[in-house]
Amino acid sequence: MPRNPDHRGATKEEFERYQRERPIMLRRVATLMQCWRFCGRKDCRRARACAGPDGGECAGKLMDCLSDEMRATFREAIRLRLAGVEGREAWYEAERRIVRHKAQIEAILGMGPDRG
Repeated sequence: MPRNPDHRGATKEEFERYQRERPIMLRRVATLMQCWRFCGRKDCRRARACAGPDGGECAGKLMDCLSDEMRATFREAIRLRLAGVEGREAWYEAERRIVRHKAQIEAILGMGPDRG
């Protein structure tokens, strides 16, 4: 099957399947992460699960509540989990990486010409 460049290498059928499955996946992820706790939808809170049309609202509310540092830690933990690192260890390693990254940035900013 030829690839369609408009869909980042996916065939039209693959892209359409992804579009159908995306809301289901987002709702499941939002429910697993208990995003309903932060969601503005009463039906989500009542069901204690994502009941929204696509899961994006629940997950979006959760991400909006997090600081930039926490969002970065969360993203790094997901990368580590995808690489095969176990749950808690992925989170702890993500925290360590973010702390190191912040220290590197602070060191660079501290070396600027208008510092010191």
